[in-house]
Amino acid sequence: MKRARQLSFLPKPLLCHGGELRKGKRKIARPLDPKRPMHIVMRATQARGAWSLLNKRNKARVFVTVHETAERFGVRIDRFANVGHHLHILVLPGSRTGFQNFLRSAAGSIAFFVTGAKKGQALGSRFWDLLAFTRVIEWGREFKTVGTYFAKNLLESLDFSRAEYLLKPLPG
Repeated sequence: MKRARQLSFLPKPLLCHGGELRKGKRKIARPLDPKRPMHIVMRATQARGAWSLLNKRNKARVFVTVHETAERFGVRIDRFANVGHHLHILVLPGSRTGFQNFLRSAAGSIAFFVTGAKKGQALGSRFWDLLAFTRVIEWGREFKTVGTYFAKNLLESLDFSRAEYLLKPLPG
């Protein structure tokens, strides 16, 4: 016999923000828990060819920019995957202001470098499609699932087809 659970009249807290979720809606505060990891996805469909995040000229610079910006604002990076037209980053945020500054600074620095834009000279269109998507992750099973998702994205960025890596279970 199952135990009865107490009903809650409080709404469940939001764990996701940005991306398609908030498009065209009123702004609200980004959910953040400094003690739990966050999964960040930054997508740019314009990142193709010379603007690809995996381009020889851009790949190392994107990696260094993300890590240096994280260190400057007290954000700890746990995992990082560059897929060419989007980035996956798993971080421990530390503080709200540090995390906000990290998102703003990393996105701006990457867009400036990749596009070659200059301050005061508009590009004409936005480099990043939408706000960065973030999701607060629970420790345990959910954290392990996100780790597997990062591994799959990393394999795809290295030109492994989906069929190749689905045939064998991933380590861990």
